[in-house]
Amino acid sequence: MNIFKYIVIVALLTIFFTNQVFAITNPQDISNNRFGVHIFDADELEEAAKLVNSNGGSWGYVTVPIRSDDRDREKWNDFMHKAKNLKIIPIIRLATTMEGGGWSHPTFFDQIDFANFLNDLDWPTQNRYVVIYNETNHATEWGGQVNPGDYADVLSSTIETFKKRNQNFFVMAAGLDMAAPTDGQHMNWKTYLYRMYLSQPQVFKKLDGWASHSYPNPGFSGKPTDNHESSINSFNYELDFIKTLGAPNLPVFITETGWSNEKLSDQVVADYLKGAFLTTWDKKEIITVTPFTLFAGDGPFAPFSLLDKDKKPKPQYQALFDIKKSAGQPKLATSNQAKKTTTKVLGESSYVPPESPSSDFQEQFKAELHRLFGF
Repeated sequence: MNIFKYIVIVALLTIFFTNQVFAITNPQDISNNRFGVHIFDADELEEAAKLVNSNGGSWGYVTVPIRSDDRDREKWNDFMHKAKNLKIIPIIRLATTMEGGGWSHPTFFDQIDFANFLNDLDWPTQNRYVVIYNETNHATEWGGQVNPGDYADVLSSTIETFKKRNQNFFVMAAGLDMAAPTDGQHMNWKTYLYRMYLSQPQVFKKLDGWASHSYPNPGFSGKPTDNHESSINSFNYELDFIKTLGAPNLPVFITETGWSNEKLSDQVVADYLKGAFLTTWDKKEIITVTPFTLFAGDGPFAPFSLLDKDKKPKPQYQALFDIKKSAGQPKLATSNQAKKTTTKVLGESSYVPPESPSSDFQEQFKAELHRLFGF
């Protein structure tokens, strides 16, 4: 066996058989500031904090993607340290890289690399919120095809990988496009979830929370009082459906939502956002709402941006800024070095010995070894 093979096998065995045991906390059981915002890059964190922690708030939320080609430890540890100082709770959404006009399909090693990378960062809170990719009922988000069975397999395996690495990972499935039709390049959300269930009947039981893209459709211009499966109330339809597939009662994270100003004025968007936060989204089961997006510049998402191209607040930004907020009190993380030497579960639970990987997990491991090395 050459040295390269040896190194790869040792790396795989490390992630498969190393289990740092801690325990997530239920975010519904603590004082919580549900205000948040979606950003595109780590550099936007300070500007985001000004919004989500305004008017009495602290420990608001930020949803941010990390691409597989952006696993820069120095950059993202700096992000986590700033988040702690600014009292921000990060929600990390996994992303691959652009390929042929869409997002590439993740490799088996992406889940390992992401789990190792994210586990080594100094998270500000005990719960490490992670969303496994994005709107996978679009072909452009999943390597050019809509394949709910494949996504369910990847999701199930990724959850196992993350949980084996650290039980503090709070894992959610990709938020779906709730207005997508079934037409070859897209799939209706309910059909998609049901086919996920057919492939992995236990997958919804493995989730810690539910990520929802509760946009005001049709046309990103619906009213905040609308109540249908592609409205800002769509999370309720999702929860009701996944419960029929065995899911427990899951806390909700609306990681994307927002009105476009292409059909509505900025002031109407502002009024709608404020109304939604004070009514439909003012529920205990909703942990956070992170509107899309803080700043989009002149890009294709500019109609959703809370800041204009000069980074000046639009009326919708000001409406959110002015709402009175709560001081969140999440359970904070110890330093990452302390976590690495901890031998007991944090909190009230007692230590649980590491479990062996599932048979599916072991088969996937063997398949990758065979593909790479022929054994």
